[in-house]
Amino acid sequence: MKNTLARATLLSLVLFLAVPVRAEEPSLLHSAPARAEANVPLRLDGTLVEGARILEMQVRYRGPGEPFARVPMERQYGDLYRAVIPPEHMVPPGIEYYVEGLTADGERIAIFQSASRPARVLVAGEAPASARKPGASEPPPLAAVDERPSTRTPATQERPRPSSSDDDDSMAALTADLNEGVPPPTPKNSRDSRGSSTPPPKGTSRDSSRASRDTSSTSRDAPTRESQSSRESPSRDVGTSRDAVTARAPGVTRDATSSDTVSTRDTSRDTGSSRGEPLSPQRTELEDDLALYSAEDTLALATRHEEKVRKVPAIGASFNREQISVLGARTVADVLDVVPGLTVSRDVQGFHRTAVRGLRNDAEVLFLLNGHRLNNFFDGKALMNLPVENLERIEVIRGPGSALYGAGAFLGVVNIVTDTSDGVRTAVSAGGFPEKDDRLAVTVNGHASAGHTFGDLRLFADVDVWNQSGDANIIEHDGLDDESTSQGLRSVEDPAGRTRDDRFLLNVGGGATYSMGDAGRLAASVRYLSENRTALLGLFDVVAEDSELKWNVLMADVHWEKNIGSSILLRARAGFDQQTTDRLFQITPRNFRTGPDSNQLFDNGLREQTQISVRSLTGGVDADIVLSPNNRLSVGAVVEQQSLGDYTYETNYTLDARVRPGGFTTPEGLADLLELAGGAASRRLTVGAFAQDQWTVIAPLTLTFGVRVDATQLPTVGTSGDITGTRFVARVNPRVGLVFSATDALVLKALYGRAFRAPTLQELVERIPDTDYNQGRFEGNPSLQPAIVDTFELGADLIQSAGEARVRLRANAYLELFSSPIVPVDTSGNIVPLRNRELGVRVYGIEGEARLEASKRANAWFNASISRAQDMELPSQSRLLTDTPQARFNAGVSMPIGAWVNFDVVVRTGAERRNNSRSVLELVRRYKIPAYSLVTAQIRTEPILDIWEVSLVAHNVFDHDLRDDVPRPDRVTGNLPREGMSGYLTVRAHF
Repeated sequence: MKNTLARATLLSLVLFLAVPVRAEEPSLLHSAPARAEANVPLRLDGTLVEGARILEMQVRYRGPGEPFARVPMERQYGDLYRAVIPPEHMVPPGIEYYVEGLTADGERIAIFQSASRPARVLVAGEAPASARKPGASEPPPLAAVDERPSTRTPATQERPRPSSSDDDDSMAALTADLNEGVPPPTPKNSRDSRGSSTPPPKGTSRDSSRASRDTSSTSRDAPTRESQSSRESPSRDVGTSRDAVTARAPGVTRDATSSDTVSTRDTSRDTGSSRGEPLSPQRTELEDDLALYSAEDTLALATRHEEKVRKVPAIGASFNREQISVLGARTVADVLDVVPGLTVSRDVQGFHRTAVRGLRNDAEVLFLLNGHRLNNFFDGKALMNLPVENLERIEVIRGPGSALYGAGAFLGVVNIVTDTSDGVRTAVSAGGFPEKDDRLAVTVNGHASAGHTFGDLRLFADVDVWNQSGDANIIEHDGLDDESTSQGLRSVEDPAGRTRDDRFLLNVGGGATYSMGDAGRLAASVRYLSENRTALLGLFDVVAEDSELKWNVLMADVHWEKNIGSSILLRARAGFDQQTTDRLFQITPRNFRTGPDSNQLFDNGLREQTQISVRSLTGGVDADIVLSPNNRLSVGAVVEQQSLGDYTYETNYTLDARVRPGGFTTPEGLADLLELAGGAASRRLTVGAFAQDQWTVIAPLTLTFGVRVDATQLPTVGTSGDITGTRFVARVNPRVGLVFSATDALVLKALYGRAFRAPTLQELVERIPDTDYNQGRFEGNPSLQPAIVDTFELGADLIQSAGEARVRLRANAYLELFSSPIVPVDTSGNIVPLRNRELGVRVYGIEGEARLEASKRANAWFNASISRAQDMELPSQSRLLTDTPQARFNAGVSMPIGAWVNFDVVVRTGAERRNNSRSVLELVRRYKIPAYSLVTAQIRTEPILDIWEVSLVAHNVFDHDLRDDVPRPDRVTGNLPREGMSGYLTVRAHF
């Protein structure tokens, strides 16, 4: 194991030393301005990269109805070049330009955009007649006589696509983005009049090629609702920014279910000035330099409107499609495991569990999929490990989110947004795990999605199918070793069994949006998820290879939004969710005997089955109000009714461990949860209201004040401990954020937030039969109180340039104080009820990130986190919670191999894990899981023929023996083995 760790560490060090790989193609680091003033010279600055072959550079530009003209770019110092477009050409509705370089052999190379895909700059003012009323008689813009198209496509250039009617008059497309204060041209159709034509110059190669294939689709989907993102980061890829976080929680503004779909195509919201917001100041040269490589990732999860991650009042991370691809990630869990402060593990039943800053609880991390809560109302678990092929973006906030999202946004919030952009996208992946018996455990998954706009109507749909035969690892011992060997079910030398990780997943969804003109925009979407899999090990402490777990999720919503005047955006949403689970667990091996009698022989083993159905109805209304150019207010209210539709717990054995003659039956003495206190325990009504104000006091300083008040229906308990009814428990969750831009390169943050989470229904009322085969499990406690956390955070974000390299550094420190956390602690070895830890838990730590980008295709990054979680109810020597890694380190390198192939490596490491010491039994059941280091290596192509992409990825390259903890390490002594080495070939196509 030490050799494996050493090899992985050595590989990561070698790759980091190899980071400064130089891009083979010359390119210009430059960010096109979003807008410019009429009759004022436009200055264009850029940094030349890999420019040894370039003798001179020229800007090719044109105004409305003009051919391309040219102006030279002159060297200022180092690799910084500048050109000025004369004021007489700066006329409404805008100009187009691109930059080309001239080599020694006379070849012209487009180094920023191209003649077929120029950058576009909007110019405010009265549009000339030629631009306002394009007609068939008007000749298309012509290139200058001495122009010729680029003979190749550099890394920074958008790959050209066949021309379409939408591009015949690019000046008309420019006018589509003018704000309400500028008389727009007569659009060719309503779709054009709403589109955003800001080009996506950054983009990853995939996003760029996609954008170049369909200008209208990217422009229609640009996030015009929050114009700040488009103004502050005009170079950001439109494809990825389109609905960066269209997903919203119930009651949250602009929900996201199909938020992508709702992603605003309304002219009245295209610019901040149309709502009384001032245009952002010009970007600094440093920001321009960074824009091409690492265009600012945006986050809407923290404020309900898009902002740069570095300036959002939260500690967050955002991954777009290209970043997910570079990681070699295949599922959401793969992405989350590289976020600083997060660790993804699995339990014996096979569920993925996300620990945040040293604490792990399924009900305390809120997962959103297009605005819908994925967390199950009954037990808090979320069907979150979805394939990434149909995802637009994954966003993560570490820390409390209840001020925006209510109960459950406790340790953190994960926002998953599906891709609904126009076009057709397909992907097929195949591979698997090589087993020790020379067979291959095969996994195959396929994806298809499409979107299209028909005037005011837009339709989209996607489907994912995943069929997995997972890794099978040996379990040497389990809780029935003695019984199994004494009954002759296996020999002493044989292992207890193997893990099983078979899975079938179907994810299908679709929706539509319709623009109703002055009446606003209406959208609807529906999604169905279905998972059928085996248990990784079993229910608790016994290998159960015949267990079967089914999970179905149905989500639907309708939402509407409308601008009222120039400063108010009103939204309303209604949603319905239903989840059904059917979990059949095998508790003992087949042909197991509990005694000598004939009715004590279990041919299929002892089994239990739990079938649950839960439903949620949600309604919400909210508004964004621009109070002044520097002050934005968000207010809203939400109502959510959650209910337990069906609950059945049955076993095939009696309390004295005999075969039930009638098959599966509810055990004697267990109450019907649907009938407790007249059904009071089976439903929960939550009513919430929130307000948040963002105030830019002075240009560098922004203050955020927010508060959410929730009234949650919880059961009341009599003196005997029985549920007697319900009551509403009110919780106030404030939030304060201060973001100070000390310089153009340095941003400082000081944050405070409070969150709460109510006990799940399982934690409150679930009971299990008291038999020899259930000892050590936990059951519900109706007296549980909601848990509260107060979080204090300090953060800093620094960006710097050094020659051709660009560096971004982030760091933050935090202190989290938990009051009355709900924690399972085994104090007796029998069935133990859950309880609140009265003295709370304290967590503190630091997190850091760094990213070095040597070129568009060559970069390196790493992040590290250290946390200390302490249970304050224990003596000082026993307080430390060590069941999750207290230190994490992740790193990655991407480098080009020639013009068409890229090589990526990702290293994930975690510190040693040990048993907690919160009780005598935990202290006695000692375990130690060594530090681990997992390496993912990937080879992927650049887009081939602007359509195809191919990648070959290997996970856990060195076949490291990764393990996770189990509830009874004294019985399953080797802990839980995880996935070994695996490999997959993926082919993607974009049309």
